[in-house]
Amino acid sequence: MKFISSSIGHEISAVLYGIDKKLINDSNYLKLVIMNALKKDKFTILKDIDHKFSPQGYILNVLLSESHLAIHTYPEYNSIYFGLYSCKSKGHGKKTYEFFVNKLKPKEIVVDMKDIIVKK
Repeated sequence: MKFISSSIGHEISAVLYGIDKKLINDSNYLKLVIMNALKKDKFTILKDIDHKFSPQGYILNVLLSESHLAIHTYPEYNSIYFGLYSCKSKGHGKKTYEFFVNKLKPKEIVVDMKDIIVKK
């Protein structure tokens, strides 16, 4: 049987401001939160790659069966970029995003969520 993706994907792009300095500099914690967050939407994790910059900063990319997730920290501004795309269905990934936000408790968020139509 051949798998056919949904014709509507979902993209979430957000910047979280005012993150606690201790949390934003704890790459192990950030990775653990992301991996647990992805379970909320039942994503299939294929592989992850991350890098901790010196003297500060962290990036994590997660390859998913359903597409990808990325976070990038900006400790000098106490902010984190969060980007997620899912080809599974309309609105998919919202639980992952909400779990991540609830664990980091930002003071402010600018977020864009949109459905992406891939079939004309």
